[in-house]
Amino acid sequence: MIILSDVDIVSLLSIEETIDAAEAAMVAYEKNETIVPARMHINMGANTSLCMPAFEKEFFGTKLVSVFPGNRDKGLPVTNGAMLLNDANTGLPLALMNASKLTALRTGALGAISVKYLSPKMATNLGLIGCGVQGLHQAIFICAIHKISKVFYLHRSDHSAKQFISALKHYHPHQEIEACYSTKDLLSKANIVVAATTSPTPVLPDEPELLGGKHFIGIGSYKPSMQELPDSVFRLAGSLVIDSEFARHETGDIINPLKKGILKEENVFSMGKVILGERKVDPNETTVFKSAGMALFDLFVAQAIYKKALKEHKGNIAHL
Repeated sequence: MIILSDVDIVSLLSIEETIDAAEAAMVAYEKNETIVPARMHINMGANTSLCMPAFEKEFFGTKLVSVFPGNRDKGLPVTNGAMLLNDANTGLPLALMNASKLTALRTGALGAISVKYLSPKMATNLGLIGCGVQGLHQAIFICAIHKISKVFYLHRSDHSAKQFISALKHYHPHQEIEACYSTKDLLSKANIVVAATTSPTPVLPDEPELLGGKHFIGIGSYKPSMQELPDSVFRLAGSLVIDSEFARHETGDIINPLKKGILKEENVFSMGKVILGERKVDPNETTVFKSAGMALFDLFVAQAIYKKALKEHKGNIAHL
């Protein structure tokens, strides 16, 4: 078994290769070529522990994740975890890697895939609400595959802004970045909008005149009690593209619009169906993509990383 560090993970796969792996997972899931058990949630007050297994022909993997929102005030990562990759034919452990970095990369890839299929080419201004690890990786991946003229972000503190700008400039040195000091200001400038927070209530004003004609990406909410996007976003879009069917029952951004009758069940469908051409979405209208995460994305990206590591002789060997 090999142990892969964050440095190994980042250096082994390009952004484009990571997106390809995540998109392959979406297609395999849609074609029923995989087994993905429901992930186990253990809630401990405001904190959450997740166990996420997934299986395909060559490999299976298990991701163990903890989400502790209070870590932000302690200067610690909110999300931590480990990914174990196994051989599907023998069950032998093959690789252990940092699940936080893996999660950030595959989630960035999912947002980029949504822009690829659901956002018009003329949408060139990206707006971020939440500039932590997930928001940053959304910007990194979207800017890599879509012409973004300017990245707008909702300013919260000078320290976090400096960290965000420095990290994004590392990947995209010439990218223009501008602070916004209200969500209304951000909405007036951005036509691709990412919500990457742990807020239990919508982070955007519920005002249709500010929301129409944009592509929205919901990343942060992961519980039924959490809804990042306002009802008018779903009302304007008329449909909602989700990363997997699991998401349908996991987050308030999907549960609440359905419960209120804003969306019909048949108008909530997976991105895999869009990729395969089974469902159509007009990218020139208001569009919404919601990701709640699925272990299969981690498995496909992890196995791509593992294969590259073997080829390039990366990682530390661990004798069990």
